[in-house]
Amino acid sequence: MSRFSSFGPEPEAAGPARFCTGGLGEPVGVDGNGCPTERLTIGDLDVIVHYDDIPETDRTTIDGIRCTTALRTVIDVAPELADHDLNRIVDDCFRRELFTLDEAWRRLSEPDMATRPGAQRLRRLLPPAS
Repeated sequence: MSRFSSFGPEPEAAGPARFCTGGLGEPVGVDGNGCPTERLTIGDLDVIVHYDDIPETDRTTIDGIRCTTALRTVIDVAPELADHDLNRIVDDCFRRELFTLDEAWRRLSEPDMATRPGAQRLRRLLPPAS
């Protein structure tokens, strides 16, 4: 796995180590999944960058832009959302066929999701696998 931020792959030495040693931005802390974050200013935009190890299976390319899959994005934002918002987002993903219930349960059963807070919330919300 390589480090990944909202700006694309980072060199192995970047990620959390860069955060801890005073990277390019202002350290913000950690997100709901325990991943380090920092605040960057890009032009007129204030951006919070989250650093995490993201397997290739959780990445996709949309219109030439590398990003996380819909399922991984839901897992990552789950700790920050109110229950009704998380329910609405998951229902929307199912309706738009961005991922299936079986795909969600398969990903949630993988070892790297065992203790991840977003995965734990999603497990409590989803109906049982078929």
